[in-house]
Amino acid sequence: MTLEEACDCLADPVSTGEELSRLVRDELARTGTDLNALREQAWTEAYIHLPNAFDVAGLPATPEDFLPLPDAEGTLLARASSITAIATLGLDTVSYGSENDGELFVNLVIIPGDGYVPEKSRSSMHGHTDAVSFPVRGQFDSEEVRIAPSPDFVCLSGLRNPTNAATTVMPLSQILPQLTEGQIAELKKPQFIIRAQGTFRDGTQRILGEEHQVDGGELLFDVNGQLWVRFSHSSAGADDEEGAAADAVEAFANACKTCATGVAIAPGDILLVNNRIGLHGRTTVDGEAGGESRWLLRTYGLDTSGLNAEQRYEDSVHKLFP
Repeated sequence: MTLEEACDCLADPVSTGEELSRLVRDELARTGTDLNALREQAWTEAYIHLPNAFDVAGLPATPEDFLPLPDAEGTLLARASSITAIATLGLDTVSYGSENDGELFVNLVIIPGDGYVPEKSRSSMHGHTDAVSFPVRGQFDSEEVRIAPSPDFVCLSGLRNPTNAATTVMPLSQILPQLTEGQIAELKKPQFIIRAQGTFRDGTQRILGEEHQVDGGELLFDVNGQLWVRFSHSSAGADDEEGAAADAVEAFANACKTCATGVAIAPGDILLVNNRIGLHGRTTVDGEAGGESRWLLRTYGLDTSGLNAEQRYEDSVHKLFP
């Protein structure tokens, strides 16, 4: 298969994921591994770490922005392996038209220069869920029903990590015991202001005519006997700075700090973070942009079986609205 043919296959993650995950399912069956048990585990654990999932070879210098993504042997293997892992869980690999032009994979790297984005690319990050202002799967935005759900999983694949910077994961199962029943009840109420995160702001402004924001949303959800979360220290909070709602947000944020598990994603590793029952962040990234500096790829996984046609783009099998 030529490089061009491989890129064409990856442009259709649905077909490619089905084909490649079939090989994984056959191997699991051969070794006596229960696929359904594996999928159930993915919905009880905040993350799955797959070490040495692919070979890292033939990499160019680390990029210095989210895009473009270089086509090289190592990046192709990372993408194919991520799509396969997501499909094995019964999900589709997706992107959002309002983030990074709808590209399926983006670079997570140190961005050179001064200002908000370069500083954010190397600083530590608090625990959050991705696409926080979008509804959780099974619900709809109160004002724009075309908005697709936020992802079920965030998938990170490691290409370089010379300083062993850690991705931090905060399991909801460890956060909730630190809250009172009253605080949990407050977080379930539709009373919070939830603003689109930075990478979605310009895109939602362009597509929706205004930056996406939820006025009166929940942060915790009862879903099939399980609690799901959406949260961001910087983009979600109470309308009033004082009161039970604000106290509950503060308690939740403080609890996140006490239960963070660090995972250093080594070259060839894949980390799948459950975006419903786990939050993720990052330690500080040291080093200079480019060269051999830290380089991860990121994409999303979602159960798309319940999506409406209007929540997709007609010209893409993976890009969701907005």
